[in-house]
Amino acid sequence: MVAVVITGPPGAGKSSVLTALSDALSDDDIAHATVEVEALVWAHPPLSDEQWTRHVRLACELYRDADYALLLVAQTLESDGDVAQLLAAIGPGDVFLVRLEARPDSLVERIVAREPASWSGLSALVDHAHELAASMPALAGVDLVLATDDQRPEDVAARVREAHPALAAPGTGRTLP
Repeated sequence: MVAVVITGPPGAGKSSVLTALSDALSDDDIAHATVEVEALVWAHPPLSDEQWTRHVRLACELYRDADYALLLVAQTLESDGDVAQLLAAIGPGDVFLVRLEARPDSLVERIVAREPASWSGLSALVDHAHELAASMPALAGVDLVLATDDQRPEDVAARVREAHPALAAPGTGRTLP
């Protein structure tokens, strides 16, 4: 299985790029499965690390059992330990790690636009996005870094596709590794 993992701080565009990438692959009839980790493990109280890892592992195993050779995954990975934990949950295969980034003011603008103004966690999320924007460039194992400022998700998704042969449109002569 080839896994394309998209990460970045809140507001960088992970969900939008994931959706655009999935849509483009569907338009080209390229079989794939999509896992947005935060949505998959959304619970209150939050799942433990062991619990959310199990959820992701089981979802990936089910897609593997269903013969999906391409998996798209989005998750905010805050540390090298988070990367290792996610990759262990995804299981064996080729992993292509994409980190999205945006200027701090863009992150704040996007977060404020999408979250309810009355949400009690808004301020903390904005602060955390700033922290991650500064720390995520140190993540190890990143294969591609793309800025999303002033970019349409479809254009960012196209750049991701250009960077890995498993995402190539039919007729381009590029094949799975």
